[in-house]
Amino acid sequence: MPIYLGLDSSTQSLSAVAVDTDTGEVVLDKSIQYGKALPEYRSPNGFLENADPAVKHSDPLMWVAALDRLLGELKSDGFDLSRVRGISGAGQQHGSVYLNSKLSDAPRFSASSNLVDQVKPLLSRATAPIWMDSSTRAECDEIAAAVGGDPTLTRISGSRAIERFTGPQIRKFAKQDRAGYESTREIHLVSSFIAGLLSESSAPIEFGDGAGMNLLDLAALDWSEPLLEATAPGLRARLRKPVASSSVVGEIAPYFVERYGFAAGTPVIAFSGDNPSSLIGMGAAEPGVAVISLGTSDTYFAAMRAPKTDPRGFGHVFGNPAGGFM
Repeated sequence: MPIYLGLDSSTQSLSAVAVDTDTGEVVLDKSIQYGKALPEYRSPNGFLENADPAVKHSDPLMWVAALDRLLGELKSDGFDLSRVRGISGAGQQHGSVYLNSKLSDAPRFSASSNLVDQVKPLLSRATAPIWMDSSTRAECDEIAAAVGGDPTLTRISGSRAIERFTGPQIRKFAKQDRAGYESTREIHLVSSFIAGLLSESSAPIEFGDGAGMNLLDLAALDWSEPLLEATAPGLRARLRKPVASSSVVGEIAPYFVERYGFAAGTPVIAFSGDNPSSLIGMGAAEPGVAVISLGTSDTYFAAMRAPKTDPRGFGHVFGNPAGGFM
């Protein structure tokens, strides 16, 4: 039976779903809650406490530990991961991870040690700002002003400058911790970070998730040079060229083969954001169906064939993993 595994690294949990694509049967559905399973990270709601209520960061090592923990539980439960023929998934949108080495250049992960201890030295920033952070109003104003205002920014990227989006978060980091930014060699979203760990590669950011950064040119489906320059120096060198959701980013790393029993050569497909993935999961990949999602955040979204933006900045335009936009 061809089994395909999907992972969802969300605000409060990491989930795994496996599907037999011949029958459409869900053969695995398991989640772990960060607060309950990993109390040592002091994040009962998925993020760290901060004296400033506008600052919402998570420890990226918590997401790494969750990946090890979940796969270990699947193995202990007797689920045969060697049957998996492909892996993809989703990450909470807008969260960003900063590394002092490209994952493709980092030392290979050893199956004799846990993943957290091996990833920790790669972090150039100890914490990851997530979508709930609203501390970058000044940076939003600076980016918008640099490109001629929010209408221009919205036309290019699909959204006005938004506090929780990754571009303003990168700018704030570059301003407040110049040494930390200069030591950063690679910037990931949660989605590409998890895909990169699984494949031990510098996994690129996918179009749908990348559109939530105030950095992607929707028309070109590539990073916008004016927006990169308005955000932080040398930013293009710290981002890989974005890719479609169907892109193979690498093969499962030997660490996961040896430790959990995946078959060598299993492809890892580009991860997307949670909202673009929800569009597909709800059967709304084509225009005509709207979806309402009520959860840690409340969203209302639908597919569209071409990007249509509001110069006033109402709503956001992301890529649709099935093609087109949302």
